[in-house]
Amino acid sequence: MTVTNADRRRANREARLKRKKKIHKVLTGVLLAMCVVTAVIVVAALFSGDAYNDEDSFKAYASKYFKEVDETKNVGQPQELVKFGTPLSAAMEYPITGQASMDGYIQGIAEDLVNQFETDHKGAGKEDTIAMLVDYDSYKTQRAAIGLVFSEEQRKADKRQMTPISSNIYTYNFSTDTGMPLTAIQIFNPDYKDFCSQYMTKYFKEKYPDQLVKRYQNALSNAEENFNKFVLTEKGVKFYFDAGTVVNKEEGPIAVEITYQELKGVIRDQIEIRAIDPSRPMVALTFDDGPFPKTSNRILDCLEEYGAVATFFELGQNVAAYPEVVKREAELGMEIGSHSWSHPDLKKLKPKQVRKQIDKTNNALKKACGQTASVFRPPYGNNSKAVEKHAKAPIVLWSVDTLDWKSRKAKSVMKVVKGVKNLDGRVILMHSIYDSTAKAVEQMVPWLLKEGYQLVTVSELLQYRYNETPKNGKFYGYDYFYLK
Repeated sequence: MTVTNADRRRANREARLKRKKKIHKVLTGVLLAMCVVTAVIVVAALFSGDAYNDEDSFKAYASKYFKEVDETKNVGQPQELVKFGTPLSAAMEYPITGQASMDGYIQGIAEDLVNQFETDHKGAGKEDTIAMLVDYDSYKTQRAAIGLVFSEEQRKADKRQMTPISSNIYTYNFSTDTGMPLTAIQIFNPDYKDFCSQYMTKYFKEKYPDQLVKRYQNALSNAEENFNKFVLTEKGVKFYFDAGTVVNKEEGPIAVEITYQELKGVIRDQIEIRAIDPSRPMVALTFDDGPFPKTSNRILDCLEEYGAVATFFELGQNVAAYPEVVKREAELGMEIGSHSWSHPDLKKLKPKQVRKQIDKTNNALKKACGQTASVFRPPYGNNSKAVEKHAKAPIVLWSVDTLDWKSRKAKSVMKVVKGVKNLDGRVILMHSIYDSTAKAVEQMVPWLLKEGYQLVTVSELLQYRYNETPKNGKFYGYDYFYLK
């Protein structure tokens, strides 16, 4: 058979077509595989924790985070607070313990953290994507207390990846008897800071000899603010140090646990909780405008003599001037409140100025006694929406005005108090800057006790007389403190 040129050309065309089909088939398979891989990557990015773009994917993102975090949850059932938005989204887990007072405080903390996050990033643009993720550890102890730690991480979108931008640790301890927060003063003996300073200095030198930052000694000195992040655990007390304060920032936050055995003589054998009988009448003494050494200490001497307590609404500028007085108030178990920094009419200030008055005072209080204000009283009793937003504490006025600022006479102050037929559930207003007020207190305290009244703080009054868990930002005005 003769093969012509036409036959050869036809055969070559067929061969070329077969090769093209084969190549096309291979390329199609490759492209299909690439599409599958891309789809997997996209889905993983949306739902495995790398990014989110709507409420459902954010919930999946947060859920994955909570599952991956190494945690201890010995107390309470996890409750989620999820708030999706553009550009800000927040997700938080916190425990529900079943104790109303404690749960009220914890829920308030959760809401405050979310509000603070939104405030800190209020300038974020629509093109930004910022998330706050907060998980918790909870510890049951043998000391009638519960320890709670919130671990916060903030992340920002960068090329579809959520990159960490900050982290914070928040610690709280609660009495299982009352559900109320516990302070360092109630847990430790006064010299605990000296012990902690020596212990931590030795620990970090041995554990991280090459990672210590230049000014680590400042962070481990016996200043109260250096050891105010701690929780009680089953075995001891766990102290937390923010990233970069003692060792290199790359190490992240550091937790160091000191056993109860090691803390013997430093930690109190029993947490100091005063016994309050809800069936008996009670009244809250409150003092504004201090501290002032001469008169404040005279009032404290009287309260200490009779084993009584009161609530002091302090001015920040006076706290900064006389921190030793505030420290004594805390050591004696008094409730420390804020009365602003310099006593302006907060209703006449811009919200930013209101916040500055409050934050500046809280910073001074924390430096003086290791705690911020548990209650707030606006000067002149003038409340506002800005005050409620930035107070970070219950806003408490009064129901008995002694007018001590006006009379400047102990006799007149006592006449006002004795003139109230039933003081049960009342909040009495005085000022800790007058000699006449101090003199009146020396008469008032034994008289009230003789009349059968328990002297309590305003927070205790709300809890035990009004069955109210004090709520941050809530206004308790003149008309509140009257028994119906």
